[in-house]
Amino acid sequence: MARGKLMRYRKFGKLDWMVSELSLGVLRQEEVCVRSGTKGCGDRVRAIRHMIDRGVNYINLGFPQLFENPEKACGYIKEALADGYREKVKLSVNIPACGALSHQELSDALAAQLELFGFDTVDFCVIDGVNRAAWASLKELDISSWVQKLSDGGIYVGLAFHDDPHYLKDINETCPQWAFIQIELSILDYKHHPGVGGFKFTQEYGNGVIATDITKAGRVLRNVPANVVDVLDTAQVKCVTDERCLKWVLNFEEVSSVQLSVESECPTVEYAEKCLTCASAVVPGSMDVWETLDSARMRDAYYANREYLCTTCYCCMPCAVGIDVPRIIELVNDEKMFSDSRLPRLQYNLERHHDIKCAECGLCDRSCPKRFPLQKIVRDAKSAYAYE
Repeated sequence: MARGKLMRYRKFGKLDWMVSELSLGVLRQEEVCVRSGTKGCGDRVRAIRHMIDRGVNYINLGFPQLFENPEKACGYIKEALADGYREKVKLSVNIPACGALSHQELSDALAAQLELFGFDTVDFCVIDGVNRAAWASLKELDISSWVQKLSDGGIYVGLAFHDDPHYLKDINETCPQWAFIQIELSILDYKHHPGVGGFKFTQEYGNGVIATDITKAGRVLRNVPANVVDVLDTAQVKCVTDERCLKWVLNFEEVSSVQLSVESECPTVEYAEKCLTCASAVVPGSMDVWETLDSARMRDAYYANREYLCTTCYCCMPCAVGIDVPRIIELVNDEKMFSDSRLPRLQYNLERHHDIKCAECGLCDRSCPKRFPLQKIVRDAKSAYAYE
């Protein structure tokens, strides 16, 4: 098998450290949906070690608590990082933004993650699931002093952000200590929560940028809709979809590292080597107009398959009882775009949308400029996604 070129490294925000332009994410949500026992763990161990041998120096350890047996879920990670591999990479753990009521609860969540993996410490911590509502709660907690305390102890803190880009201004001005911002950034996310619009703020405030979900948890690689197939078949620049997705993200010099999912993007050494070879050929800013247009046509084709063409204008918010209507529509549209309900269903329950009972006041229906039947959408989503 031909070997790709050596790994390249990019500046990581304000830190005096260069991050590999490809990094890894394990135990992610899509793995909860599809993983069965220990099947494929040997392949994952070999793929992780191969990537580290080829220069990957950052791994996000994901969400072991989402699995039925968290300790067992961590098994292949511990195996991959044995024999000196732990010392070759910087590690990041995740703690949830929602539900944190105090600094102590945040610290307890971090300690629980460390205990699961058997680590005394890690290099980075990601506060996951930050949107406008979660940020309001974190701000009230004086998150800046907690982040500073961790940074003083050698653990740098970032946040996984999913909302309109302008919120990054207040997030950074309130807490200047953020080491990086983690965002979902696929071809489909060009203008979406926060999309490339977030770069204005990450650049201004010196945040590193970790780009995740470049293939939407592998969903753009399977069950591809007919209208998208037509677009790809008539593309000016012929390219397999996974390579197109990786090249598109690496083309942005504002991205510090592309975090590949071991489950869906490099589950074997062969897939890992393919990613490495593809990345080595990308020069930031070099994508030509035809490749850009092909990517835009692919995005438009997927968007045409959404059930509700919601612009997330938030005219329906805030809801009097706390229902996040735009997010529920996003989950419904995800299922329609990718013909796969597993991940939207998992996220619906993790985000606890089913806990809130609609008051049926009808205000959201009356406020929607597109007159979507929002009460019905909320009811139908609960029927389709809520675990029994």
